[in-house]
Amino acid sequence: MLYKPAELAQRQRKHFIKVISVFFVGSLVGSTFAGPMAQIILLCSAVGMCAIFWLIHSRPNNKLAVACFLWLITLQISALITNNNAIYSPIVMCYAIILVYAALFCSKLTFLCLAVFISLYCSLLLLAIRLGYWPNPAPKVSNVSIVVINLCLFIASFSAWFIAKDFRSLLYDLWSENQASRKSQKEVRRIATLDPLTGLSNRTNAEQTFNTLAKTEKQLSVVFIDLDNFKPINDAYGHHYGDITLQILADRLNALLKPGEICCRFGGDEFVLVLLYSNSADCRQRYELFLETIAQEIQIELHTFKVSASIGVSHFPAHGSNFNELCRLADQAMYRSKLSRKNAALLYQPQWQDEHRKKLEMIQSLRSAIDRNELFLAYQPKYDLASLAINGVEALARWQSKEFGWVSPAVFIPLAEENGLIDDLGLFVLKQACKDCKHWLEKGYDIPVSVNLSAAQLSSGMLPEHVFGILAASGLSPQYLELEITESMLMQDQQAIDSQIETLNEKGISFAIDDFGTGYSNLHYLSRFKAATLKIDQSFVRQLDESADNYSLKNYSLVKGIVVLAKTLGLTTVAEGVEDKNTLNTLRAINCDSAQGYFLSKPVTLEDFYVALQNQDSE
Repeated sequence: MLYKPAELAQRQRKHFIKVISVFFVGSLVGSTFAGPMAQIILLCSAVGMCAIFWLIHSRPNNKLAVACFLWLITLQISALITNNNAIYSPIVMCYAIILVYAALFCSKLTFLCLAVFISLYCSLLLLAIRLGYWPNPAPKVSNVSIVVINLCLFIASFSAWFIAKDFRSLLYDLWSENQASRKSQKEVRRIATLDPLTGLSNRTNAEQTFNTLAKTEKQLSVVFIDLDNFKPINDAYGHHYGDITLQILADRLNALLKPGEICCRFGGDEFVLVLLYSNSADCRQRYELFLETIAQEIQIELHTFKVSASIGVSHFPAHGSNFNELCRLADQAMYRSKLSRKNAALLYQPQWQDEHRKKLEMIQSLRSAIDRNELFLAYQPKYDLASLAINGVEALARWQSKEFGWVSPAVFIPLAEENGLIDDLGLFVLKQACKDCKHWLEKGYDIPVSVNLSAAQLSSGMLPEHVFGILAASGLSPQYLELEITESMLMQDQQAIDSQIETLNEKGISFAIDDFGTGYSNLHYLSRFKAATLKIDQSFVRQLDESADNYSLKNYSLVKGIVVLAKTLGLTTVAEGVEDKNTLNTLRAINCDSAQGYFLSKPVTLEDFYVALQNQDSE
């Protein structure tokens, strides 16, 4: 196991105290069995050990205590050697241990001093014996003995120093590796708990904080914040500006938190806050403060801009006890806030759950509606305003569900668009309309059919292939099929759209621009796009009294202008939403070509459409 420098020093201190304790006990035990002189030496050593104990506890630096300890042991051994069998005493082997210990734990100066002292002491002891100053019986010593003992001490000192040097180097390498490992672990923990861009908590850390708070707090608020107009910053200035913007907003939000609360970057331009709940009035004030803070100007280099946000809120434990579940509910509230009005906060309502569940069930039912023959077509006739005879018909999808009963097109068509079902629905309408049109042509009714296209059908690039395949399968001539598209569709990928429309036009299929006047009403695409018909939106048609208020007069002038424009460009006009006789007469007066609406005929089943055709023939 590796330790920090402080931990390592503390561990070494404990080991050193153990070593001193062993020497202290050993000196006391040895003094009970030693002779008088050796007893004095050992007891003096024990007293010295007590002084070293005091030194360890009174001074933070262990090096001085270690040096004193080694000098004490060296002097003790030297005295015992002198008292015993001189240089031939077995105690002399302790010198090697002392040198190794000094090399490991003392400074270079202390090590050299000890080595020199031991060498001089042994040399002088041998020289005293050699010169006859040692009492009898004196050991036999030659001049070579002095050289040999110093050579051995030099080799021992040299070896001890380099062994200790390698050992210290190894310890340093291990310590460095330990530090690098700790740094890596710290970085991993930081990455695991913090968002690298903003420094805020990430989802994992936010969830852990929520779980901790939920154990002690009675109520919490989970606040989901989504920036409303963040993408234009990335598009206009680049992602670098977007990143700086997120960092600025993260600092602003973090500064508004109370102790214990947390702000988390949930992803992209979304933030989640876990707040302590006090009361509803205080919460509303805080949400307004969040919105005001986010809406403050942001200055990055020479550019100044503002962003706004939509906020959704859920409460613990009223709406749920799980962090992820509360985030999901707050996200739903945020999405509704964004749809209703931006720069606003909205609290989650439990009744929404039933709405979402019903919506999901309806989506699943819609997926199998075609196979279960629940979808069918209704037809709304178009009338020539000069003769009031049927001169066309628009095919409209209808859904009679076994689970939900009659479902309005205003409900299921947006569902189909949101969930990728609009292609299948569009193909069903196109196939059935061509099949039915072929059938009434065979009955002698020379009436073309109009079918609405979705943006998904047009953008897929497969429209000509699908249309030609359906016409071939039904046997319907292309001149009897009219495809209706809205103005907004024409503003997408113009080159791809123009190519498909041109391919279909070449085969005799005509196009109508639906809801004209509600989109871009751009004369450029009118000249570029080979349309045959303009369908005037019902919002302008329903109030067409030139003698009424200013609003009606403006509508009258607008519709009349569209009719004049269409005739100038060689286009026919169809007015939608005719619901009274006055509107019908006004349209006839301004030379509009055709009309459709409830006053003339509601959308009817194929059987009722045949009845209308028969009634017209009988008149």
